[in-house]
This record gives sequence, structure tokens and C-alpha cells, in this order.
Amino acid sequence: MTPDSELTQSSNGGGGFRELFRNRQFMSLWIAQIFSQFGDRVVFVIFVAVLTANQSVKIGGFHVAAAELTSWLYVAFTIPAIVFSPIAGVYVDRLSNRLVMVVSNMVRALGVCLVATPYVKVSPTAAFSLAFLISVGSQFFAPAESASIPRLVKKDHLYAANSLFFTTMMIALGFGFAIGEPIISRTGIGKAPFAVGAAFVVAALFCTQITDNTPSKDKGKDEAWWEELRVGMAYIVNNPPVYKAILKITVLFSTVITLNIIAVALTQQVLDLDTVKFGYIVAAAGVGMGSGNFLVSHYFNRVPPTLLAYRGFVLLGFFMSLLGSLGFMQDYLFPAIGMGGVHFHGYLIVVPLIIAMMIGVSCSFVAVPTQSLLQAAVPAELRGKVFGAQNTAMSAASTIPVVLAGVSADYLPGGVSTTLLIIGLPTLIVGAIHLQKTKAELSAGQAPV
Repeated sequence: MTPDSELTQSSNGGGGFRELFRNRQFMSLWIAQIFSQFGDRVVFVIFVAVLTANQSVKIGGFHVAAAELTSWLYVAFTIPAIVFSPIAGVYVDRLSNRLVMVVSNMVRALGVCLVATPYVKVSPTAAFSLAFLISVGSQFFAPAESASIPRLVKKDHLYAANSLFFTTMMIALGFGFAIGEPIISRTGIGKAPFAVGAAFVVAALFCTQITDNTPSKDKGKDEAWWEELRVGMAYIVNNPPVYKAILKITVLFSTVITLNIIAVALTQQVLDLDTVKFGYIVAAAGVGMGSGNFLVSHYFNRVPPTLLAYRGFVLLGFFMSLLGSLGFMQDYLFPAIGMGGVHFHGYLIVVPLIIAMMIGVSCSFVAVPTQSLLQAAVPAELRGKVFGAQNTAMSAASTIPVVLAGVSADYLPGGVSTTLLIIGLPTLIVGAIHLQKTKAELSAGQAPV
């Protein structure tokens, strides 16, 4: 029996959120994730506030502007995610998952509290170094958390469990940065690090409440970490369902990051609103993700995960392309039919908001079944390495839209509309091709990948 069919059959029970909310072990892990995810986002805002507080910042004797400081800060947080996630995955498999998560949160709590020290406030080099170390600590939490989910919930509850975790991750991604400014405003830049540090401490406390794994006492004693890493990478490469599941999640994460980045340009160019109102688009997508997660876990849990994921990609490509078409409609179609000057704001803002919401729903159709399939397929002793590799792929992929999306939205003919079409149309076409292939494989009784 393939992991795809096994997960589908085990999902027929329709396990939903009610059972999860009764599972204290799972709830402790989920609450820890909430505090950890939002803490990670607010930490970035605090570092930006500290680095840009001085009117004149010098690094190596050269003046550095605020935008460049933010870019370097992003690099400081991203490099550990790319370099250390696979190594972290190895040690997650060797060690107590509970201990790894507790230590990870406490290290981040200590690190963010050090931001309040006078030396870090006046030294950009010290701030970048501290950001780097905090990010290293973060790389151990995610694979340990992902490896714990299939241990704490039954297989027929994996859809619901992953829908909750994915919703939290996306909400934190969309709104986590936004809550940083209110925290700083209410507590002051000197006390804000301690407030965020407290969030990581709370996450650590909840992690102590979960049932731990039982790593082998002899595991890792005679084998170098890079040899274990090689075994994990070989497992991924030689297992098409696992490899393609990681690829799907990576592509999806890159697309979501891109939408967040160009939401500002979309608000200005298409909606003709102030850029500060870009949160409307992000919020609509977040509502769609939450709704989609509910639909997937309750009504689509009998659909083969691979089939549902490719349907999600088709829908994602369609709605991304449709969102991109709005700009061309108001620039060319509306004037041609005597509606020149009409923009998608006022009562018409409901159109892009509904499309953004459907993009969120489409993302859920991809993320929830794919992550559930991955967790069901990977053996317990390899989960840390596999999820560490997944985090590396997602972090590496996120650097591409950060670099390119904003530039293309500002400088390509058609701006953000062209950018959305460049992303949406290939996603739609490739998704449709794989959807037809998957349907044919299922009809022939083959295992789709």
C-alpha cells in the first residue's frame, strides 16, 4: 500500500478539530508553535527598530541606509535556515524532541533579551551576529515540531492537525510583522525584547507538556553527523513521493512569500489605495487559508492527497492569473467599454479580496494533504532529517521572490499585474498537466506521485 492510498484510507474516518482540541499533548505543541512563530516574526521587527534607531549607521567605516540594513538583517536570519537546517534535522533524530524544542525556545528567549543591552544597540555588527545566533536556534525547533505531530495524533487526524499548523504559520507570516510595531509602541524599544523573550519562554513551557520520543541510546555514537545527513538525503532522493511532496511545499511557500511581498505594489497599482492598506489583501488570503483548511480536513479528507494537491495548484495558478488580470482590465478593458477611471476600490474592492481569499483556499488544498502525506510516509527515525531538509528548501526558495518579486513589480511593463501572470500561468499549466497525469494513474490503478 502506498503512503498516498494509506493516508487516504486512514482519513476516511473524518477526524476533525474536535478530537484535536481534546488532545492535550497536541494542543500544548500547537500553542507552543503559536508563541514561537509570532515570536520569530516580532524579533525581526525589533532588530529593524534597533538598527534604524540611529540616524547614521556605519559598517566597516561606510554609511548604510535603512533599506540596506534590513536587507543584511534578512540575510543574517536566512543563512542559518539554509545551512543549519539539515544538520539540525540530524540531531533532532538523535536527541529528545522535547528537549530540543525547549532548548531552542530558551536560547531564542535569551538572545532576544540581549538585544536590549547597550552594546547591541550601538553596534550593527553585534546585532547582525546576535540575529544569526537566534536564527540558528530557530532551525532546531521546526524539524522537532514537525517530527512530533505524527507521534501525538492519529493518522486520521493528520489532515486536521496540519491544517491548524499551516494556518498558524501563514497567519504569522502575514501578520506577525504587523504586531511588532504595537508591541514596541506600548513597551518601548528597551522593554520590547523582554516581552518577546517571554513569548519564547511560554513556548518552552508548553513544550515540556508533550510526550517525548524515545531516541536510541546507541544512535549517533559511532556515526558522524554528515553520514547520517547523507542517509537522509539519499532517502529523499530515492523516494519520489517524499521528494515531490517537499518540492510541492517549497513551491507553494515561495508563491505565498511572493504574494506577501507584492501585496504593497498590488494595493497601490491596482486597488489605487494607500500602500499601508496592503493588509487587506494579506488578511483576505489568510481568511481563505483558514476556510480552506477547514474544508480540506472535514470534506476532502477522502480525496487522494496527490490529486487534491494538483487541484490546488490549478486553482492557485488560475486565481493568481485572475488577480493579475485586474490591472489590465482597468487599464484597457474598462476604458474600451466606457468605464475609464474605474478602479478596484470602494465597493469593487470586494473583487480582488474574494480572489485573494480563493488564493488562500487553493494554498490549503496543496499544503494540508501534502504535509500530511509526508508525515505519514517518513519513518520516525528519519523525520528530523527529512523535515530539516524541507525547511532548508523552503528558506532557500524564499530568497528568490524577496530578490525578484519587488523589482519586477516596480519595473516590468504592467508592473504587479505582469508579475502575477508570470507566476500564475505556469502554475496553472503545470498543475493541469500533472492533474491529468494523476487522474490517469489513479484510473489505471497506479500509485500517483
